[in-house]
Amino acid sequence: MKLLFPLTEIESPFRVGDRVRVDIATLYKKPPYDSIEGTIYQVRVDFPLLWATKRDFNYEMAEIKFRYGVLPDTTKFPKMKDVENELYDLPEEYLSELGSNV
Repeated sequence: MKLLFPLTEIESPFRVGDRVRVDIATLYKKPPYDSIEGTIYQVRVDFPLLWATKRDFNYEMAEIKFRYGVLPDTTKFPKMKDVENELYDLPEEYLSELGSNV
């Protein structure tokens, strides 16, 4: 099996320490807020699960998706204290930029 990466560098849109707004209205059945603010504490690459059943299998990774762990700002959003540990695997689509602390 051969993985091909046509781009020499792929950078996540968000970094650890970035302040973000998180759209949580679709994450919970009864969300305490429509959106919250928080700080990214983890960035991970969402690689697809790949396997080969034939010789000389090639797969080109032209797009890489990232997933994020966000620590909610429980000072501004106190109801998030009950669910803050659930924000550890968010796709980029739920996040928007607020600013950076780093």
